[in-house]
Amino acid sequence: MSLPAALATNPSADPVRTHDLPRKAPGEDVSLSGCFGVFLRRLVPSPTAYGDARAVGTDVALALRAELTPKAGFDFVDHVITGSVGKRTAIAPITTVDVLYALPPKLVSPRAADALKIVQAVLHHRYGAATAAPDDSGVIIMRGALTVKVWPARLHEGGFLMPGPATLDRASGWSITNPLAEAATLRLSDSMYGGRPRLLLAAMKAWRLHADVPIAPFGLELLVQEFYASAPRAYDMERAIMEFWAWMRSRAATSIRPPGGRTALDLGEGWRGKAKASYWRAALAEHHIKEKRLVDAAVEWRQALGPAFPVPGEKPLKALPLFRKAAPAA
Repeated sequence: MSLPAALATNPSADPVRTHDLPRKAPGEDVSLSGCFGVFLRRLVPSPTAYGDARAVGTDVALALRAELTPKAGFDFVDHVITGSVGKRTAIAPITTVDVLYALPPKLVSPRAADALKIVQAVLHHRYGAATAAPDDSGVIIMRGALTVKVWPARLHEGGFLMPGPATLDRASGWSITNPLAEAATLRLSDSMYGGRPRLLLAAMKAWRLHADVPIAPFGLELLVQEFYASAPRAYDMERAIMEFWAWMRSRAATSIRPPGGRTALDLGEGWRGKAKASYWRAALAEHHIKEKRLVDAAVEWRQALGPAFPVPGEKPLKALPLFRKAAPAA
């Protein structure tokens, strides 16, 4: 059975808006806004990179179809490219592609664990290696430099059932997800605030990787949308990041419900201290700007957001100038 027409169209987001970002590279007459423009342009994958990643995910889905539904026609649709590639929220270089694969009715199992075994067996036979994700939510294979994660799924009330942690309420291990609702909600937020939510999310994902922040990328995505919904002012990016770090601390040790889903995502609280530390580093950078010390401010932002953040005058910078020789005593 092919997916319904509404689900047959992959929920791709609009391209991330980078055309209006400052373009000046380090070494020119730049401002802090120029540094952020270069930083965000480095983070946002190109349309070609997104297209290549989607093609890899589609190839894996076709391999599953050839084994599980070999008589399906050309127009048969049984998968959706989801996650950061489907919603265009990845940061460069793209490393992971998520594929939600709807199993044919004859193979639908009451237990998510059985569905995982079916998908793992097929992918192992086709590619020689396939492993279950650590949280048993999908099956992982490597295709070149890309990790492809396949989530076996069942159609359910306009969305999907996908593997999730088994609880007393969900002993079968299935949880509800709606990639169309997630993509539509993100698209609405992005359009209302001039493309800023996905740019802020890109910066926060870079922060998460650089500082080893223990929060799920999807959790950051939902928090960014909630932040803009509660604080609709059109901040400059440096101000938005600083305000977000201050605001998000109030959401530690809470949960948030995804659009169209019924299972709330636990946000944890181990990241609260890192958000606080990053906020004060940004506050120090703000002080440097007031004192007209752009390089010092850029170094602070690089320490918070990672090596992709440019420092004016670097050729390129191989080590952060955190420690400078003291001026000789008079």
